[in-house]
Amino acid sequence: MSGRLEPPVRLASIGVGYWGSTLADAVAASPSAEIVACFAPTRSHCERFAEQRGCAIAPSYEAVLGDPAVEGVILATPNDVHRHEIELAARGGKHVFVEKPIALTAADGAAATRVCAEAHVVLAVGHQSRREAGVRQMRALIDAGELGEIVGVEANISTDTGRSVTPDTWRWSREQCPGGPLIQIGIHHIDTLCYLLGPIERVFGIQRHRLIAAPIDDATVTLLEFRSGALGHLTSHYATARTIDIRVMGTKGVASYDRTLGLRLRHDTRTRVVEETIPLPAVDPLIEEMAEFARCIREGGRPEVGGEEATLALAVVLAAVESGQRGTSVGIDEFLSGGSHAAESSQGGVATREDCGGRGADDRRQSERGARHGQRRL
Repeated sequence: MSGRLEPPVRLASIGVGYWGSTLADAVAASPSAEIVACFAPTRSHCERFAEQRGCAIAPSYEAVLGDPAVEGVILATPNDVHRHEIELAARGGKHVFVEKPIALTAADGAAATRVCAEAHVVLAVGHQSRREAGVRQMRALIDAGELGEIVGVEANISTDTGRSVTPDTWRWSREQCPGGPLIQIGIHHIDTLCYLLGPIERVFGIQRHRLIAAPIDDATVTLLEFRSGALGHLTSHYATARTIDIRVMGTKGVASYDRTLGLRLRHDTRTRVVEETIPLPAVDPLIEEMAEFARCIREGGRPEVGGEEATLALAVVLAAVESGQRGTSVGIDEFLSGGSHAAESSQGGVATREDCGGRGADDRRQSERGARHGQRRL
């Protein structure tokens, strides 16, 4: 997905806080696209963003959608308005990149995906963690049979930034942030695990509110059953020291990827243990993601993570939250088919709040920026 496009694809940033700005920086570093306009509810934030990037300030989201100079939009806005904003863009003929989660419910994710397909516009979703060099190489090891038959996986993605969530942000709300860290950061590992091992079919989730001020869960553990028969667990906390790792265990070997320490492969026999560090190239998943979005717009094709993949990851999160409430395991198909009350639509309007920005906004300001380099320390 490298190579320059002439002229660059013209994009508008909707939401200009921390994460919206981070995505815009990735666009600027890409040879394929440029930011030509921006919109957010707070004018002063738009002015600062526009001054730094030399783009126009739109008076409204509708004005962006009516601008023939704009080919696509980048949505870095609150979860509950994603579906509405996606559908407005699609009906206006604009291609869409939306930050994860695709929506607040699986029904909304499926509906937004359908509208984009009917409008023949690209829908890409921000699940860039699978693009990390360590994850790509881990997938290559699995595909090459280096690990043998996959038996299980252990994964953890946790930070302490739940402590900085404040009452004036949408993450303070249990309705807007179901599962707390599970929907904000754990969902990245869920998408990555599906990429590595295939679909997740059933989950058993436990969520607790223990340490942070916000009245949302801050400690979560989810047991995972994959369609392949592999079993696993995902830990995602909001009040611990930062931990981001995945360990895949097979009949012939174990691959362990830590975003700080890199990728290690271990073959353990009765006579000896062989362990090696796998070299990783320097990559920038965000730039790759933006370049892919631009190329899909200009040349056709489908992004690696579209609406279907993103809705599946969201359904796993919602099933885990539902499982925690019921105290029993929950099948993912129940959410993908719309059979649970938790999958009902929660469609809202265009965002009147700031995007994924602010001091304690999105945990990825600490965790995801580290993904830009295969073994760079966070």
